[in-house]
Amino acid sequence: MQIQKQKNSFSLSGRDLIGIAYTGSGKTLVFALPIVMFCLEQEKSMPFVRNEGPYGLIICPSRELARQTHLVISNICEHAHKAGLPLLRSIACVGGTAMKDQLETIKSGVHIIVATPGRLMDMLDKKLVFLDVCRYLCLDEADRMIDLGFEEDVRNIISHFKAQRQTLLFSATMPKKIQNFAKSALV
Repeated sequence: MQIQKQKNSFSLSGRDLIGIAYTGSGKTLVFALPIVMFCLEQEKSMPFVRNEGPYGLIICPSRELARQTHLVISNICEHAHKAGLPLLRSIACVGGTAMKDQLETIKSGVHIIVATPGRLMDMLDKKLVFLDVCRYLCLDEADRMIDLGFEEDVRNIISHFKAQRQTLLFSATMPKKIQNFAKSALV
């Protein structure tokens, strides 16, 4: 919970952030709450239409982490909607599931995508997802992503952003390779 105390106000500021936090440290809320709040602000000022989005993108190194993160996002969105706030739509885009099912949800317009690098690159290459309006990027467990060989995919994903974005990068360790990646990935 220490990371939540230290980083939540910073991540709400709109500035880029590098967080060093181990699995189970509570870091998901550090990026989940601000991304939902940002999307709620956007939805209030200009409601979504079909085929629009996402405003926020969270990239995870594994299907399991992406699904777990999406569950947290979905729960926050559901509670916000029950409290009278606009309904936000999110989706987990991961391999091992039919892309067709994911595309139906994306076509209806999604505010937040939680994805693995491989599936997202596939969707970007096929022009099934666009990051034109995306303003919030979170790289969760960036060290694992780089170790698993996804650095080029992540750089390619970043190149699809069309405008200024806030980037949050979380890693359990900060070796030189991750430091160099962070320098080039942060705006």
